[in-house]
Amino acid sequence: MGSLKGVAYLTGGSVFAASAGGILAGRTSVQGTKEWEFCSNRGDCNYETGQCVCFLNPMPGYRSSDGYGNPGTLGDCGCANDKNIYGGPMLACVGELACSGHGYCTGYPSFKCVCEKGWTIGDCSSRTCPTGPSWFTAPSATNTVHNQWTMCSDVGTCDQTTGQCSCYTPFEGAACEFMKCPGEPVCSGHGECMSIRRLSLEADVDSSSLRFDYGADPNNIQTFDRDNILGCKCDPGYEGYDCSKRSCPRGDDPVTTDQVDKIQALKCTATGGVFRLQYRTSTSTDIPFNARVSALRHILKTSFGFEDPVVTYSSGTQACTAPASPANIITVTFPVDHGDIPPMRAVTTGLTSTGGVVSFVIADNGVTIGGVRSQQGTKESAVCSNRGYCNYQQGTCTCSFGYGSSDGRGNHGNRDDCG
Repeated sequence: MGSLKGVAYLTGGSVFAASAGGILAGRTSVQGTKEWEFCSNRGDCNYETGQCVCFLNPMPGYRSSDGYGNPGTLGDCGCANDKNIYGGPMLACVGELACSGHGYCTGYPSFKCVCEKGWTIGDCSSRTCPTGPSWFTAPSATNTVHNQWTMCSDVGTCDQTTGQCSCYTPFEGAACEFMKCPGEPVCSGHGECMSIRRLSLEADVDSSSLRFDYGADPNNIQTFDRDNILGCKCDPGYEGYDCSKRSCPRGDDPVTTDQVDKIQALKCTATGGVFRLQYRTSTSTDIPFNARVSALRHILKTSFGFEDPVVTYSSGTQACTAPASPANIITVTFPVDHGDIPPMRAVTTGLTSTGGVVSFVIADNGVTIGGVRSQQGTKESAVCSNRGYCNYQQGTCTCSFGYGSSDGRGNHGNRDDCG
């Protein structure tokens, strides 16, 4: 037991306390050595009723005490039972077979059982269940929680006959230590179940990888759940927390006006080798330094799934130019891929230059390079173009009156996006 704590309402005075052998006003405090055990370790707790069933063997057994080892009404099995026909003091450890054969007896004077691993209660007759970090134990200090390991992680019941946990929904695992993925089957059969730590590594914001490792520090108790909470990463074409929804076509809202397409500008300086482009978490195949417009456009479509990117060169017919030559500015316009498309990234380790200078610059969001200005796209990428509602069971749009399928540019087409 720790030191007493309290609040004093005094005028011109102080309150002091001593514990654990400390001396105060000539008096020495005493460190308590008595246990504080369920049923005093001399009975079995019925957790449904909150009552102790006191051990009877060896006779005379145990009974309710007054907290001081004498008969009383606490119901705690803390007193030797001197009311039966045997009477007298305890002369052995509890259990028909001492400690039920699953521990050893300390002998006189305490006659206490020390249970083997996997066994518990006063007579070592019940199995323990696997333990895990408690999901719901109250904080023990400021910013200190989930650092206590408990049977079935406090979200299941322990079958002390088999030593197995029966977990409450939605928990699973030997110690109920995992919050399982939703869906039946898991992730509705349209996604992959993974920990939130792995999800953080897989996630992207504004279509760029977060490069964030949730729970990278195993000693940070605030991310104790890094491998315990599981979630779904949906397959393409599916969405929802359980991946049960079919994704509907997305497009630009035809009612909003004065909007522009996304434009990115690229400048490559090199005289040989290959480079690669990265978008989101995907990386393109090798792109030759002298790639022509058609080849670069094909790679953008096949590597990143852009529907109809428009690629133009400001000078010459090859992507990269020598340091002393007029620079070629590659312009990539996205007339069909809407929303805030983040900039691509370049991997240039495969490029060479006779002049010794290799560089690759990508301009975005209004930045100008070589006289060419990039442009922030302002067109939406909205479900059913904000002009219909999505049938998530079928993944199809039902368009509002006056709207229908578009080509992604505001004209009639076959995108089924109500745009």
